[in-house]
Amino acid sequence: MNMKKIVAWAAALVMCATAAFAAKPLEGKKLKMAISPTFPPFEFEQLDDKGNANIVGYDIDMVNAIAERLGFTYDIVHTNFKGLLGELSGARVDFVVSGMSPTEERKKSVDFSVPYYYCQTSIIQHKGTNIKNVADMKDKKIAAVFGTQYCDFAEAVGAKVSAMDNATYSMQELLAGRVDGVVQDAASASVRIKTHPELEYFVLPREELDKVYKETGANVSGSFAAVFPKGSTLEPLFTAEIEKMQADGTMKAIYEKWIGPWPYAEEKPLTGKKLKMAISPTFPPFEFEQLDDKGNANIVGYDIDMVNYIADKLGFTYDIVHTNFKGLLGELSGARVDFVVSGMSATDERRKSVDFSVPYYSCQTSIIQHKGTGIKTVADMKDRKIAAVFGTQYCDFAEAVGAKVSAMDNATYSMQELLAGRVDGVVQDAASASVRIKTHPELEYFVLPQADLDKVYKETGKNVSDSFAAVFPKGSTLEPLFSKVITEMKENGAMKAIYEKWIGPWPY
Repeated sequence: MNMKKIVAWAAALVMCATAAFAAKPLEGKKLKMAISPTFPPFEFEQLDDKGNANIVGYDIDMVNAIAERLGFTYDIVHTNFKGLLGELSGARVDFVVSGMSPTEERKKSVDFSVPYYYCQTSIIQHKGTNIKNVADMKDKKIAAVFGTQYCDFAEAVGAKVSAMDNATYSMQELLAGRVDGVVQDAASASVRIKTHPELEYFVLPREELDKVYKETGANVSGSFAAVFPKGSTLEPLFTAEIEKMQADGTMKAIYEKWIGPWPYAEEKPLTGKKLKMAISPTFPPFEFEQLDDKGNANIVGYDIDMVNYIADKLGFTYDIVHTNFKGLLGELSGARVDFVVSGMSATDERRKSVDFSVPYYSCQTSIIQHKGTGIKTVADMKDRKIAAVFGTQYCDFAEAVGAKVSAMDNATYSMQELLAGRVDGVVQDAASASVRIKTHPELEYFVLPQADLDKVYKETGKNVSDSFAAVFPKGSTLEPLFSKVITEMKENGAMKAIYEKWIGPWPY
């Protein structure tokens, strides 16, 4: 996400909070949605009692609920799955909801909402075919929809792949005996076999999928999300409503209508697990060391309280591994920790090597300085000595605007440079700045104007932290679990309580 989108997202949350008094943000708008309606139970054609074909399914019910909440109406544009993004890039539609996964390749050209459905990969076959795991797929004839991860995955494991235009054609290949199996999501498979008792399906083991991804880079759908043109203002609005629907039971009702029992009960999926978290505890109020009444140093802060809540909800315990900020991703890539929560932003560059949860905190960029220094805008930073933490967007941003940058190992060292008079200012998040100046009355901070930040990004491509998220190895099964709890925390007041404890009045 860029800063504009986070601001829009925050605005959407405010709209939700004041819905009783404010107009719906898209009231009166007529939008267009592209869809490939051959993928039950998500989107498919069904005849009504008058013999008319209507598109129905999980995705349709979800979009209808979002449309009602935001106030828009929409028309549907039909196309094959491989043509969906073409409709979007050609500006012929406003969004796509059609069982599409947010892959890294697709993210280069489009934006995705938060996930609305988490997948299981399965293989449909005639009874007795006995394709039950990845190894069984080798040299078998497998059909999959062209342009999907299922197609790439089947090729990577050595299957003889028939790439079809849509899921219906894939099933026709199977029923005609021209292929041995069809790879697709388990929810769709469960619907397909209801009308074909000669068929069965098996869910491919998760550990085998992870192994293939590690060895070949070929992944399979982990989730489905709504899709938008880059920079679309619709994405944060849809994301806010999807998160609300996941928390208020609307998504559960849609799931149970089309798929079956809701799988996300209150049982704790990581009960008994002991995980490791990497952190750089020099960034109050998010993570910092604090002495207790016995003189022992404990790591406390916003991020710690959030992780403790998530740990309780999911059932795991964890140990903390300390490192400098620049070493956090190294701990993750070296498999020495399971996740990172340490005020880290989900940049496009980082997404190439790690996965991020949904955002848990939205940022404001500020500059701390001695009173009277007079740095209040981006222009004021030019030729000034500015400290920032090495490896952060703040550091790159300060260089881009012409500051003389001192790149430090952590935020504490940056503050030491300022207090010693070796730099004119320190760039970091406003929440942290507000804490820093409480113990240094000679200091002050200014929030840099958003218009200035947007202009720098447009001219140089250098952005600053717009949100913080939890970080995981690529393909980690922890990410969707953390994202789900973080989404719940935003809706049930838990995140608000943590925010008000460590930062101040809840701004949404």
